[in-house]
Amino acid sequence: MNYEQCDKVSRVVVLGGTGFVGEALARQLANTALPPSRFIVHRSQPEWLDVVGVEVKKVDLSDSAEVLAALRGHDILINLLRPDGTGWYPTLMRSLQPTFRETGISRCLHASSIDVYAGVLERQIDEGTLPCPLSAYEQEHLIAEEILTGSFSETIVLRLGAIFGSGGRNLVSLAEEMKQAPSWKIALRRVLYGERRMHLVSVETVAQALVKLAFDRKIHGSQIVLVTDDSDPNNNFAFVQDRFAQAFGREFPKFGPTSPRFFLRFLLRLRGLPAQAIDRRFSAIRATELGLVSEAFTSRLDNYASDLARVTRKSGA
Repeated sequence: MNYEQCDKVSRVVVLGGTGFVGEALARQLANTALPPSRFIVHRSQPEWLDVVGVEVKKVDLSDSAEVLAALRGHDILINLLRPDGTGWYPTLMRSLQPTFRETGISRCLHASSIDVYAGVLERQIDEGTLPCPLSAYEQEHLIAEEILTGSFSETIVLRLGAIFGSGGRNLVSLAEEMKQAPSWKIALRRVLYGERRMHLVSVETVAQALVKLAFDRKIHGSQIVLVTDDSDPNNNFAFVQDRFAQAFGREFPKFGPTSPRFFLRFLLRLRGLPAQAIDRRFSAIRATELGLVSEAFTSRLDNYASDLARVTRKSGA
């Protein structure tokens, strides 16, 4: 990333971010070419946050005065707080809205999810596609988007794909299967699910997108941006499974082409999953215009698969 384009005055404050996405972001923000950044934590404070090189402020999010004091003096807010479908998240966001409006922060970057499109029937999805959430978790994402868009003069909502990377949970079940499942089962799953799109995005791509949009001097205006690695044709189950098999040193028979799409749709319906998801594509046009698209999907997938295989060997499993 070319940090010469960064605004040397703007200061970033991150709300939440104690998980693996926050860790990747913190390591990006700790670059000495960038202004100092602050992480606001409200519950846990992981060990990596103490040594990564960013300021940490522990705050009671139910105390509006405390939150306001922690946010003031910053220009950019990155919100990494995530819902869980239980209701606390939209309640918290609504309670903080008056505080957000008082902060003087000019730009908010909000990490949302492509899960808000769960029930959409269209195959091609772009920023203009109307969301169709199916669960409380997905609905809470939309509520937070609306609240934050109404709280700042400029809010950029990043609807993120299925994030993978060190410390994350996506693809861990695939690694577990690759570690212990019989070869016939691995081969069968490839036949059944090989064509299914995964809509993955590396944690590095997400962190780089957040940093780039935070410090870009150009005013983009409030908008939605899809951030996935979906433009990569290899972002499908068969390719991902093959890379994991290579990392784990597994060989399994290939029974020819994967099953017809109509059969996969049938299987997904049996599992209560949206059948249209196998044909879904997320547009990368806007992300490309903003310089957020990465060409490192395969190398980052390989690194993650190797990390999971290494952990497996160390554990002696």
